[in-house]
Amino acid sequence: MINWKIAVCLVACSGWKNSTYAQSTTSQQKNIHAPVRIAFVPGLSSQGKNDKHTISNLSLNVLGGATGGVNGVELGTLFNINKMNMQGVQAAGYFNITGGDVNGLQMASLFNSAKNNLTGIQLSGKINYVKKNSRGLQAAGLYNQVSGSITGAQLAGICNYTRQSVTGMQLAGIANINNSSIKGMQLSGILNYTKHLKGLQLGLINIADTSNGYSIGLINIVKKGYHKITLSSNEVLNTNLALKSGNAKLYNILLVGVNAGGDEKSFSYGYGIGHEIKVGKRFTINPEITSQYLYLGDWDYTNLLNKFQVLATVKLAPGIALFAGPSFAAYYTDQTDAVKGYKFLVPNDNYNNFKLWNDNFTGWIGWTAGISLL
Repeated sequence: MINWKIAVCLVACSGWKNSTYAQSTTSQQKNIHAPVRIAFVPGLSSQGKNDKHTISNLSLNVLGGATGGVNGVELGTLFNINKMNMQGVQAAGYFNITGGDVNGLQMASLFNSAKNNLTGIQLSGKINYVKKNSRGLQAAGLYNQVSGSITGAQLAGICNYTRQSVTGMQLAGIANINNSSIKGMQLSGILNYTKHLKGLQLGLINIADTSNGYSIGLINIVKKGYHKITLSSNEVLNTNLALKSGNAKLYNILLVGVNAGGDEKSFSYGYGIGHEIKVGKRFTINPEITSQYLYLGDWDYTNLLNKFQVLATVKLAPGIALFAGPSFAAYYTDQTDAVKGYKFLVPNDNYNNFKLWNDNFTGWIGWTAGISLL
């Protein structure tokens, strides 16, 4: 009975030792170190079957190669593929793919991919991709994507996309898209989008769900922000319609105007920016700057009306307010002849104005009054 127990114990211990040895061997296979490795194509390398477990300091791929990882420099004429991490420099003629973290620099003419985190720089002629988080710089001719968060910058010829937060800058020729929050800047030629803006957006169209920052562009939309439609009159145009959107810190103004009837017709369109200052529960002060083109019967002339106005706004009921205030106008015109049926003298011949820089520039003190909705 005693011998049987001893035999079982010996067998069990032997199995445990063999298992431990096997695990140790496997572990060692996964971490083979080679100062230098050379490959012609994947599967044909100086490391043979162990290439996928090899971590090297200098990795040379004549055409392309697939290895374990790099702690130093990897160069490939066509491509480099790493199963694990890359620390150092990875440069390829076409693409780089790293299955783990990238700590350092990836450079390729087409595509760079880090399937874990990036700490460093990705430079690509076309596309850069990081599956998790990025700390550093992505610069691509076409498109950058970080599926996690980014601390640093994305620079792209067409579009940048980040799924989680951005702390830093997105700069793109066409669009920046962030599905979380940005603390920094979004600058694009056409479109910027983020859910929560805590910095600056500069583009033709800027969109945010909420904003604690500034959006500067032709169209600024904050879904949970500042939205007003105003109908007003002033000393030049008796009817003006404006759309104001953004947030109280900075909203943009799209406006059109008309002076209809009789021989004093004129039409206008323009853009402006404004800021809302809360003075009381129902009372605000709104300083605004606007610039409008005036059509006075002939498109060959330039007639620009620039105004700085300070409006006192009183809220009458939810969604309805009255406003009025003084303005300072600076008007430039090179129109020398009147067109029949259209206004020529701006504001009017009996209005007190004064010359500014030359005969083409005049200024005066004016007024604005109207109603605000929403």
